[in-house]
Amino acid sequence: MRKYNEFDIEDFVWDTDFRQWVLTPNRETNTFWEKWMKQNSDKMAMVQQAKTIVSSLKISSPTIGEKEINERINQTISKINDTDDYVNKNIILFYSNQKRWLKIAASIFFLVGIGFWYNHISHQKSPVKGIYEKLVANNSNEMIEVKNENEKTLPVQLIDGSLVLLKKGSKISYSKNFLGNTREIFLSGEAFFEVTKNPEKPFVVYANELITKVLGTSFSIKAYDKDKEVTVEVKSGKVSVFAQSDANSKEKATNRELGGVVLTPNQKIVYAREEVRMAKSLVEMPTIVKQEKIKTVFEFEDRPVSEILRILEKAYSIDIVFDEELLSNCPLTASLTDLQLFDKLNIICKGVEAHYEILDGQIVIYSKGCR
Repeated sequence: MRKYNEFDIEDFVWDTDFRQWVLTPNRETNTFWEKWMKQNSDKMAMVQQAKTIVSSLKISSPTIGEKEINERINQTISKINDTDDYVNKNIILFYSNQKRWLKIAASIFFLVGIGFWYNHISHQKSPVKGIYEKLVANNSNEMIEVKNENEKTLPVQLIDGSLVLLKKGSKISYSKNFLGNTREIFLSGEAFFEVTKNPEKPFVVYANELITKVLGTSFSIKAYDKDKEVTVEVKSGKVSVFAQSDANSKEKATNRELGGVVLTPNQKIVYAREEVRMAKSLVEMPTIVKQEKIKTVFEFEDRPVSEILRILEKAYSIDIVFDEELLSNCPLTASLTDLQLFDKLNIICKGVEAHYEILDGQIVIYSKGCR
């Protein structure tokens, strides 16, 4: 465990785990840093300033390489050190904490300047390309591109048997024979994927800032160039989602295990591009995953609410968190067959004076029990 309580701003900026939390936060890292900052409230201002520096480096240019990022940080630290020398020589009466704030201010202003300079130079050199075009251009394989410029959805059959349903105004590029250890697809726009299972060769989709990896399942991705969000929704199986800025993205894309944020049926990830933030939730209208004789199951007469919730959990393949002992003594009679999941939950909650929330792709039931 790193001794973060001994870190200064430079240490935080250089720390890989800290940068990954700032750029691609998830539930686990948010919990850790929120707890740490509560325990080290005197470091909160320093952490916020370090976050600003890391975010400035990221936002100023998504195309800057790792080498150039390190050069920028080195230049920033050099400027910070120059500022310290100046303070030591010319402003002897300043207290050490005042020196610290000058150091922070120097780093922030310098990074903002880098952002403006780099964007200005980039626009002068060549027209700005979309992420899709850059990813395709950097691929060494001979690529096939399919565009859908029609109103109807365009089905695309791949050599491995997988099916892509390409929406209007969307396009994909892929290697005809899927050379290498993965089956790579590059997407701009929106598509539904029905992937043929092959654990030996993961199916990987690159769409804007997100990478989606599966071994065999069905899911959809919405990633138009002009949209502020990228959305991945899972219909069946499991899907792994992680950001291209992830330091271990190449390793996660090629290995056989599902890393990153794992999604199961009826879950989704929404990636806010400007905020560089991922949020895990449920799809707007969850569908039944287990089809066998489900309709007869949704007619309940004096059944314990705990039992009804377990039936829903299995049918929709969504985790439902509740107090089993508390709700096992609450009987309910209801006909829920033709209702959507959230309508079912509303009726159940009204029957036992409860309410629910969706947290991190799960449904959490809050109840004091029945009278």
